[in-house]
Amino acid sequence: MRHVMRKPGPWPSLLLLSSAVFISVTTELTPTGLLLGMSRDLAVSESQLGLLVTGYALMVALFAAPLGTLTARMPRKALLVASLAAYTASNAVMVVAPNYSVAFAARLLGGITHGLFWAVVSGFAARLVTPDRIGRAVTVVSAGGSMAVLIGLPAGTSLGTAVGWRATFAVLTGVAVVLTLLAWWLLPEVPGSTALVRARMRDVLRVPDFSPIVAMTAVTMLGTYMMITYTAPLLHRAGISETGIAPVLLANGIAGTLMLPIAGWVADRRLRAGIVTAVGVLLGGLVLLWLNGTAAWAAVTAVIVFGCGMGLLPIFMQAATLRVAPDHTEQASGINASAYNAGVAAGALTGAFALDAWGLAAIPPLGALLVAAGMAVYLAGTAPARVQPERT
Repeated sequence: MRHVMRKPGPWPSLLLLSSAVFISVTTELTPTGLLLGMSRDLAVSESQLGLLVTGYALMVALFAAPLGTLTARMPRKALLVASLAAYTASNAVMVVAPNYSVAFAARLLGGITHGLFWAVVSGFAARLVTPDRIGRAVTVVSAGGSMAVLIGLPAGTSLGTAVGWRATFAVLTGVAVVLTLLAWWLLPEVPGSTALVRARMRDVLRVPDFSPIVAMTAVTMLGTYMMITYTAPLLHRAGISETGIAPVLLANGIAGTLMLPIAGWVADRRLRAGIVTAVGVLLGGLVLLWLNGTAAWAAVTAVIVFGCGMGLLPIFMQAATLRVAPDHTEQASGINASAYNAGVAAGALTGAFALDAWGLAAIPPLGALLVAAGMAVYLAGTAPARVQPERT
């Protein structure tokens, strides 16, 4: 009997994309866990070291949307491989950076890379599955981000605390090399957009419900990353030792990972309710930190609650983006990535100003106000029927 070779399913490719997201998010967040040690070694203040997060995210905010538009018709695989190679270069420079200026330049390179990567990866994943499975595909790929928080950030923090932060970036460089080679060998060729005319960015922004989702992404992430960027100092204020920060970050990551099965189910069935619930969870963590953040139990609980919210909301935001703009996945993903990282950059920068002007106590209430404002924009500007998936 003649045997017919079956075409492999999308899951191996989705898992490889998830691994790429892992290195991407770990690279972005690593300075938040090593903020205390890096600031000492590079001879800058904690607020100035926080600008490594701001500069990185600002590059994403500036370049993700334009790169998504400019590269929409280019082959997806080549762009993804190029972005992973650039992650390798960015992290390698961090390993040998002799001073803060060189480290800052390396982070700017990483931010531009991140913009290209996120303009490609979500659309790549969406093209590997049928429309009714987009939520699950996004969940699988986004799981890499949760694993970055669960494993990458606490492991990098522990390694950097024990033997120096440069060792963490050396490991990230090695992992990026391996993923670059695997992506080149194993990912399928996925063509760029076949549209005869590439949509202009302003035309994509006019897609019904898309702009409120983008605005919600930017504002909620602004409030969220005011807290995330300064997690280590906030925990330290509550009496957690520098060596005790990594276990708390591990608990944060576990909480987010446990939310992934819920996120995938909700994203394909009750997306709008999921977004509102996830924002409510983030607000709960910020309010707890605001009211009792000097107590160790409250600070640790707030960080874990935050992990639950961040295990849900980014997946929901990306799923909502792909739902309302299915004909412009590259441009829409790039615009939303720009909005997300504009929020990250502004959150880190606003947090630095608040830290210098009013101290750590000002960060939770300001963050809560901004997260609540983001949810208000979403609820006021979107129609429930358009955000819901086709299949219930």
